Amino acid sequence: MDEKIREILDKYSFNVASVCRGRGAYICSTDQGLRIMREYFPAPSRLVFESLVKYTIRDRGYMNVDQLVVNGEGELFTKNRYDKNFVVREWFEGRECDMQRPEDLTALAVNLAKLHKTMRKVPLSPEMAEKYTYGDTKMVLEKHCREMRSIRNYMKGCRQKKAFENLYLEYYEIFARQARDAVNALDDHDYRQLAERTRQEHTLCHGDYNHHNVIIMKGQTRERMAQDGHCLPVMATVNFDRMHINIQVNDLYLFLRKVMEKNSWNVDLGISLVNAYDRERPMSREEKKYLYILMLFPEKFWKIANHYYNTRKSWTCGRNQEKLEAFIHIRALREHFLECFYKEYGKA
Repeated sequence: MDEKIREILDKYSFNVASVCRGRGAYICSTDQGLRIMREYFPAPSRLVFESLVKYTIRDRGYMNVDQLVVNGEGELFTKNRYDKNFVVREWFEGRECDMQRPEDLTALAVNLAKLHKTMRKVPLSPEMAEKYTYGDTKMVLEKHCREMRSIRNYMKGCRQKKAFENLYLEYYEIFARQARDAVNALDDHDYRQLAERTRQEHTLCHGDYNHHNVIIMKGQTRERMAQDGHCLPVMATVNFDRMHINIQVNDLYLFLRKVMEKNSWNVDLGISLVNAYDRERPMSREEKKYLYILMLFPEKFWKIANHYYNTRKSWTCGRNQEKLEAFIHIRALREHFLECFYKEYGKA
């Protein structure tokens, strides 16, 4: 075992049998089960918030989360000789969800709903709640609109435009209009009432719920049958580094958007996943309409352009060009999905 790794692990009570690299960290087989060790970059004070929430989640019956492990001094993080912070968490053996398997995706949607039910009315101090509350959705989307506009203005001023810049300018107005429509729809939707209720009740989002952060556990018996007749695998949810107080539909949106991008905006799949979540944790009409508004905003278009703008323009790689072309190529499929999604949820 590498000396730098041993330096950290020796400060914990478990005995390590083997260590391997994985997920940008060190996965350790110990006499107390699997553990994962990785460098920790946020402020260590956040670990108290994370640990408190995870104990609450477990107390409410959702057992499989990567709870923090304290070291021999009772601390949630450990410094090495170079003053870098490391954390150790419980870990689980299994596999990631297959984004092309509807049964895996349905299980992830139900898993999210189950998790969300345990992340309501979490006993946080007023100071902790204020510190870890997400910002206003409309302000965030308006900021993205301004960034898209600034990027367009920058590109228009370039004398020798690259293919990426010409493509962005060609389609800018189409997606900028969708972005404005989403912002305007928020004005007609009382999402701030949802947000205020979320703050008052200390309702939490995972913050980064996707197929990388859910483990379909190996060798576990399957859970009860879902209401639609499917048998669900036992799952663990990990990596809560972006957890915060927010409207929980934001987690569902993040998950659904990524699934749709990887499945050609399959309408039937998308609606089935929302319905699977809704059966486990029923959503209000306001939440469903809010979900549609989030889906309407062209997040991928903004994200690709923003990455371009915040890196050296001369280094814009072909991968960015490919991503933009791919997003534009399936534009008609996305718009058809949004039309169907609006009829199903947007009118709610």
